[in-house]
Amino acid sequence: MIKYFVNQVNPLGANCYVVYDTESKNCLIIDLGGDFYKIKRQIDDKGLTIKGVLLTHGHFDHVMGVKECCALGVPVYISYEDSQMLNSRTNMAYAFGFGEFSHTADKILTEGKTEIGGIEIEVIKTPGHTEGSVCFLIDGNLFSGDTLFALSYGRCDLPSGNYLNIKNSIINKLFKLDGKTVVLSGHGSSTTIESERKYNPINEDNY
Repeated sequence: MIKYFVNQVNPLGANCYVVYDTESKNCLIIDLGGDFYKIKRQIDDKGLTIKGVLLTHGHFDHVMGVKECCALGVPVYISYEDSQMLNSRTNMAYAFGFGEFSHTADKILTEGKTEIGGIEIEVIKTPGHTEGSVCFLIDGNLFSGDTLFALSYGRCDLPSGNYLNIKNSIINKLFKLDGKTVVLSGHGSSTTIESERKYNPINEDNY
């Protein structure tokens, strides 16, 4: 059985998810923004083994904990487009007053179904918040990063952001998913695809 737990992590309260298989005890961390050792204690308490860190995009508040995790030999996965963001000021750490941040990812994510640590994942490319933003569909849950929020969507005014792209990603990709799909976003509370189709302002029919 696939389960998950979530923590709001420093420095900006991003949601960091740990997805795990109750049988194999393997787990994946999604968007390790910070507070790695707090999360690691929770993982250890459950007897889990970390098989990878998956990043929905390259902004600093979703990635700054990867260095500590990598010291344990855990691979970091990100899209090709945002992999370069990890090594430049476009990750926005410097601009937001958190100094320079630079890291190199271990693995590149491509769109489609894959398996990491025995956990099945569908990677969905959703450019718009950043050029390389992706979402992860795992066991009926959509980990949407900063693409789709409850009654909102990601900002598009940062480097490589684009409003038309995020609108297309949400309406023509995410809104095509089963309405019962639970949306677990990078900030804030959970929602469902059905609810967002009806009420999210990205959908012009809702105005």
